[in-house]
Amino acid sequence: MRFMPSCLRLAVLAGLSIFSGCYTVPETGRSSFTLLPESQVTGMGITTFEEIKESAPLITSGRNYEMIQRVGFRVADAVGDDLPNADWEFIYIDEDQVNAFALPGGKIAVYDGMFDVIDNEDELAFILGHEVAHVTARHANQRLSQAMVLAGIGIGVSFAIEDLDSSEQQLILAAYGLGSTIGISLPYSRMHESEADYIGQLYMARAGYNPEVAPGVWEKMAEASPNGTPGWLSTHPAHEDRTEALQESLPKAKQEYRSSRYVTGER
Repeated sequence: MRFMPSCLRLAVLAGLSIFSGCYTVPETGRSSFTLLPESQVTGMGITTFEEIKESAPLITSGRNYEMIQRVGFRVADAVGDDLPNADWEFIYIDEDQVNAFALPGGKIAVYDGMFDVIDNEDELAFILGHEVAHVTARHANQRLSQAMVLAGIGIGVSFAIEDLDSSEQQLILAAYGLGSTIGISLPYSRMHESEADYIGQLYMARAGYNPEVAPGVWEKMAEASPNGTPGWLSTHPAHEDRTEALQESLPKAKQEYRSSRYVTGER
């Protein structure tokens, strides 16, 4: 059995560690590990967002568009010091998908199909709070960093098994790929989604939107698009798990809501 040449091992380790650093996720205090400069990830997000704006069918007026702008910027304003210099932007895509997404740099998109599920500004505030939270928590950088680490380990595995016959190599690489996906990538993705739910509920409450609606949003999502994938094979937590978690975090969110300047009138 051969091992990766020492110079190549050092190169991989250097590549993985040169930009490495720790980041404390706002609102949760979780320490995260990132390999890329956030400015680089933000630049990638902005570039991708501009490409989407050029190719996607956008709605730029009307009741729902105006609601997205009004609620979006109010929720983004509640972020405060969590990401003070973000250039927030909210677009409305004319496609019948029950979906929304966020890109680094404060770029958020909502699909028209989302309004088949949500009924009011409070529910929209939770959806947008969730997406805003992905940005402030730097989830994109964490996912990219994790992919880089797994790729580096994969290179090491490939060199280590180079002297085995092809069938053994394929079996080991398949096992590594399956194990890293089920054991690392998918749980990591589910954790990010749960974290964005929690932080987003706080943001919406801080912006003066009723956080009591948040658990019900996932109940509606479950009815609109039932998740038939087993939880351990899914990138997202089960709808019922998300509903339960938001019920548990509701007391803290209600405290934020009661002290919100939009509720107290202290502008």
